[in-house]
Order: sequence, then structure tokens, then C-alpha cells
Amino acid sequence: MILPDRSAMTHQLHLLYLVPFVVFALITLPFIALLRTRYRHGLRDIPGPFFASILPLDRMLSTYSGHQFQRHLDYHAKYGNLVRVGPNHVSLGDSEQISIVYNITSKFDKSNFYTMFHAKSPVGSIPTVFSIVDPIGHKNLKRPVGAAYALSSLLDFEPLTDDCTRILERKLDGLVGKDIDFGTWVHWYAFDVISSITFSNRLGFMENEEDVNGIIAAIEGRLFYNSIIGQVPSMHKWLLGNSFVSRLADKVPSIKRLNSAAYIVQFAARQLQMRQNVKAEHARSDMLDKFKRTRDGEEVMSEKELLGHASSNVFAGSDTTAISLRAFFYHLCKNPQKYKKCVDEILEFDARGELSEYVTYYEAQRMPYFQACMREALRMHPAVGQLLERIVPEGGATIDGAFLPQGTIVGMNPWVAARDAAVYGKDAEVFRPERWIDADEKTLKLMDRNWLAFGAGSRTCLGKNISLMEMSKLVPQLLRRYHIELADPSAEWELFDYWFVKQEGLRCVLTRRAKEQ
Repeated sequence: MILPDRSAMTHQLHLLYLVPFVVFALITLPFIALLRTRYRHGLRDIPGPFFASILPLDRMLSTYSGHQFQRHLDYHAKYGNLVRVGPNHVSLGDSEQISIVYNITSKFDKSNFYTMFHAKSPVGSIPTVFSIVDPIGHKNLKRPVGAAYALSSLLDFEPLTDDCTRILERKLDGLVGKDIDFGTWVHWYAFDVISSITFSNRLGFMENEEDVNGIIAAIEGRLFYNSIIGQVPSMHKWLLGNSFVSRLADKVPSIKRLNSAAYIVQFAARQLQMRQNVKAEHARSDMLDKFKRTRDGEEVMSEKELLGHASSNVFAGSDTTAISLRAFFYHLCKNPQKYKKCVDEILEFDARGELSEYVTYYEAQRMPYFQACMREALRMHPAVGQLLERIVPEGGATIDGAFLPQGTIVGMNPWVAARDAAVYGKDAEVFRPERWIDADEKTLKLMDRNWLAFGAGSRTCLGKNISLMEMSKLVPQLLRRYHIELADPSAEWELFDYWFVKQEGLRCVLTRRAKEQ
């Protein structure tokens, strides 16, 4: 008779006894980890949604919904100035913190969210002035190109902008009296302007009445991906930041549009090559001519960095301007009295012979109500609708009476700053340009502080002056030529927040003014 192996039986019994402990550990350890996250030192007492405090899923879902800007407004209305919107994320609602977190000498550096916007090329990721998080690296990247984005430099390109305006007017003349997607037209205009002043090459969005080479769709796809995955940027290396996954994604049409970072850079590279061909025949000045590529005979900007700067202009040079233009026309048309007051001012200047054939930037600066309308439109609708993320520096920081440990990610949503009733008054939800004219010096200073349409401090958007120049020139030019009204005055547009809060549904009907007929 063969006796059972007692050692084997004992071993099996031990394994059976271990099973409950393994199951218990598998259940309890993640639970303990979540509890430790929820009650993290320095963050445990900051109010906010419970699930947001233990998982990044809340931030990802609110981004995916396309309405994170509204979610943040709702959170601050419910929880107060400090809201914990993630395991390590705190949203700021106290405008006094803007001067601390975003000032020029601030030690609050950008978070890794911004690295999602690195340009992607065959030689690897290319940090840009927008995406680089290292402050020293940012200064080094900005130094050779900063002068090119200065207003004094950009005004040299007004004739190029006027060329685009001329084409837009010709196109709109043929659409007078029709229900048109005016928002698409100003986007095409903005893209033709930025390509013209950057590459000496107008791409023909307006002439062809289409998204040339699908570049706008490519940018929108990448913004969708960046804004969602950027909530947990470490995921990127396992997704489209992984070369194997990226190649697989290119075989699936619905996902390929999200994997467009390389395509955008390739598009910019083609424009650079075409520009070289144009430069061989024409001595036309553009922004790239103003970049300082050498100093004292030594190179200060590599070809890789030049491609990064060019890609940045392609990626962000049209969206912010188009969004701001749509906001101006929408809010003005939604408020007939403000519309009339703004148009009357423009027509009065025109009647006195104080406007050129194509309105210049400086002419627009002399129209106070128009300027107030522009600032109010950008207050009502900042281009960015997510947190301007910054990292609490070494040693931690006390914000609104709460000590936040170093490494905590904090930030303010420009939409939250723009709706601060303590700064803008009880009617902060209302489009009222007069607030910028009637305010006393102290209030005006506070309103300027909260006006985060282009960010703040040393990381203010480099393309700010481009947008302001285009708006200052185009809006009065069109308003003196056309009467513009919403096709359906009662209709509301739709907003989609994927980093930029893009609008859809700005349908208008244009009528030529009698003087121009």
C-alpha cells in the first residue's frame, strides 16, 4: 500500500490557509492606498468631490465631457475658494492668489501637463516655449524669438493681415443675405493670417473654403487627446507616447486623428521648406526673419528649435484668435444696445476720416468703447478652460490659510477668475463693456489681474499680441462694412472645452452697409 505524501498534503493545506489572506490583501491594500491618498497630509481638509480626492477619474471624465470649465465654476460655487479636484490637484478660486502663483518671479513652475504639448518629430520630442516646464530652459528658448512676437515687430506685418482681410471681404460679399457659419470663416481667416506672417505663405483656407490638408482637424484631435490624458500625463508613455501603440493607432481611423502630433510638425516642416523656396524668389519679411538664429557668428537656435517654434505657431496661432473673434461677435450680437454703441463709435471715426482703407492697429486703439468690448468679450470667454497648472515649490506654500505641501499641483481656471463677483461686480455673468470704462483705478487694476485670457506672469502666451492685433484690425473693419446679426437671435451656441473652449453654432447673416454698396 502506498501511503500519502504527508509533506505534500501539508503544503497544500498551507496554501489553502493562505488563500483567505491573499484575497484579504488584494481587497484591503488598494482600499488602504485610497484612504492614504484621500487623507494625504495638507490636502485632507480641502473640500471637494470625494471620488476626485482619491482618483484622477473625475478630472478625466469632466475633461472628456467637454465642459470642465463649467464643472470648475460649479465646484467653486459649492465648495468655496479651495477645491480639491484630484488626489494631488487643488483648484484656486481666490483671485488674490493670482499675484502669488502667476507673478513674474513666481517659483511655482509649470506641471508636466504641459509636456503633452511638446512637438513630436523623427528626432524626438521638441520642447516649445509653451510646453517646456523648466524656467531656465524657457528663458533660453524664448530669448531668440521674443522680439519677433513684440507688438512693434508684429505691426510690420499689418499689410499681410490686410491682404487676408481683403480676401475675406470678397468672399463675404458673395454671401451677403445668406445664413453662414461665420465662426468657420473667422477660423480660416486666422489660419491664413498666422501662416502668412510666419511663413510668407498664405495657405488658402479662405480661397479654397476648406481645411487645407486637414490641419485644423488634426489640431482638434490632438487637443482632445492632450487635454484628457494630460490629467495624468504619466499615462502618455503607455499610450500615444509609445512608438508601438502609436503605430497601431495610425491603423485605426477613429484613433488616428488623436495621434496627429507628428503630422502637425510635418506640416510645419513642409511650410518651412516652401518658405525657403519662396525666399529664393522674393525678399518678403516674415516672423521667422526676426528670429535671432545667430549671435556674434555663433548659432543660438538649432534647426530642431526652429521647427519647434514654427510648429507652435501652427498649433496655437489660429485657435486662440478664432475663439476670441467668435466671442466678440457672439456677445456683441446677443446684446443689441452694446452692438449699436460699438458700431456707432466705429462709424463716427470713419465719417471723420480717422480710419484707413483697412483699419490699423493704432486707429483701433483710439476707440475706447471698441477696446472695452474686446476686453469684455475675452473676459466672458477666455480661450483656455482648464487649470493653468503650477507646482507648489520646495518647502510648501500657504494658500488661503491652508498649507499645501511641495509637489501639490495648484491652478486657476481662467473662467473662474473671469466670474469673480468680488472683482467684476454682481453682474460678472453679464456682458457689460462699460465696466472697463467706468471702473476706478483700483478696480481696473484688479480686473486686469483677473483677466487671464492669455495667462499671466512670465508664461503669458507668446502669441498674445498676434491675437490682439488681428482682433483690433478685423472687427472694426467688418463692422463698418457689414451689419452682422445672428441667423437665429434666440439660438445659443455650443461650447467644447478641450484645453481651448471652442464654440460651434455662430451662424450669422451679413448685410452690406449703404455706404459700401
